[in-house]
Amino acid sequence: MSCPRAPRALLAVLALVAVGAVALTACGGAETAAVRANGQPEGAVAKPDANAAEVPASLSYADIRGIVKAIDDRRGRPVLLNFWATWCVPCIHEMPDLAKLAVEFGDGRADFVGVSLDAWVEGDGPETEQKVRDALKEAGVGYANLIYRGDQDPLVEEFEMSGAIPYTILFAPDGHPMQVWEGRVEIDALRKALDDIC
Repeated sequence: MSCPRAPRALLAVLALVAVGAVALTACGGAETAAVRANGQPEGAVAKPDANAAEVPASLSYADIRGIVKAIDDRRGRPVLLNFWATWCVPCIHEMPDLAKLAVEFGDGRADFVGVSLDAWVEGDGPETEQKVRDALKEAGVGYANLIYRGDQDPLVEEFEMSGAIPYTILFAPDGHPMQVWEGRVEIDALRKALDDIC
């Protein structure tokens, strides 16, 4: 399941909508109703592994050049790039599994980078950063994360995004995209894709 695409004009309106309303409308579907007051879903979210990497993950703001640099800096290893947001329930549900997989491949075989799109809706203030940091900590995410700061169109064009999240791209060690997942990624399929190129 993925968060449905929103028309570009609607994203501008969403930026003015309260976080609670966004949590109830952005991803749609039955899953959206099961969200605690802190923005984290109840129920099906796996708990982080006790052996998970140290959390919270490193976190900083980045524009498109910063995201591309994060990929380029990791050349020589596969890179998994995951676009997500705290208000997207499927995104939050897959994060603990991604965190565990990052630890599994954390021996230098692959790198993971998350990109939060929260600033599109909530702005790029300290409240957004704290909300993202809390979600990463709750999911046990120890890999680097960026909060995207910029317009939607250039990001969509650069990464050939459909507009739905979560959106995950697996880059080969030479930096070329190999595989794309739209919606919640199947962890076993992702593990196999990583095994095949590691």
